[in-house]
Amino acid sequence: MNRFKKEEALESEIGSLASTLHIEMFPEEYDHMYDSFADSSDRAAGKNPMNAEYIAKVKARRAELGVTPLSDSGMPTCDDSWKVARTEAEARVRGSVS
Repeated sequence: MNRFKKEEALESEIGSLASTLHIEMFPEEYDHMYDSFADSSDRAAGKNPMNAEYIAKVKARRAELGVTPLSDSGMPTCDDSWKVARTEAEARVRGSVS
């Protein structure tokens, strides 16, 4: 396998693993997918429909992982959680720690 094809295969593996890790590490970023109509309306109005205990737990865990907190509506405001997942995936696939 030439170098280009090998790198392409590694990048594909890293991307796939990063997606899996993102779902596992940051499930709160997918909560909106299960919103009821009322929850969706709350988010659209800038209100997080999740309970206060869950919101606090998520905020603390995200701070510990070094990513920005979710918005008031419970949605991500940037892609730093994807960068964390990508870095972890790359370290696992390439066998290095950054």
